[in-house]
Amino acid sequence: MSSLLSSTDKGLQYKIEMKNLAPVETNQEQIRAFVALELPENAIKFLDEIAAVLKQSRADIRWTRIASIHVTLKFLGNIEVSRISDVEQAIEPVFGSQTPFVSAISGLGVFPNLMRPRVIWAGLDDSLGHLGRMVGLIDSALDNLGFERETRPYNPHLTLGRTKSDKGKDTLVDLIRNLECKGPSFELDRATLFQSILGRNGPRYTPISMFNFGKKTSSEEIRA
Repeated sequence: MSSLLSSTDKGLQYKIEMKNLAPVETNQEQIRAFVALELPENAIKFLDEIAAVLKQSRADIRWTRIASIHVTLKFLGNIEVSRISDVEQAIEPVFGSQTPFVSAISGLGVFPNLMRPRVIWAGLDDSLGHLGRMVGLIDSALDNLGFERETRPYNPHLTLGRTKSDKGKDTLVDLIRNLECKGPSFELDRATLFQSILGRNGPRYTPISMFNFGKKTSSEEIRA
């Protein structure tokens, strides 16, 4: 694990130490946190292209900032800053035992259904079950810390946007039904514990700590 935070003696203030990130401070006793996988540049570029096509529908959608799209593994909610270390120690073995693996963006969908599209998403290939396995292990690791287990089946997805009204809905649904969404393959080799800071322009995600997976995947497994 690579921790990106340093605490004061009171344990209430944290600063980012990673290069190219502006320092972030908080004097709150709780933070909003989640565990996720970040996407490589080729996946982000592909999502940007897909979103550009969907925007042609002129539907009333609050689009996600493409650069901040991630694969959520566990939403922790509001947790005490003093518990961050316990969370890190609990989930670190999960990722230490995880081999890096190859995935790909595959398919488009909505929640809850095409009649009432509220969340627009791109799917993520988990045909080998790596993502589902990690989610289950994270749930088990955090169970002793009092975090609730996820009862819904895990559906790995990348949220592209959320509808604000029904404007342009029919055109949007037609695009989703007919647009082929099969992106390039990429390697996933680390997880990140994030702080989510809510603001007027949407949430901002700040890395707290990173967890590298164990064994490297050969370059032959990743296609261009």
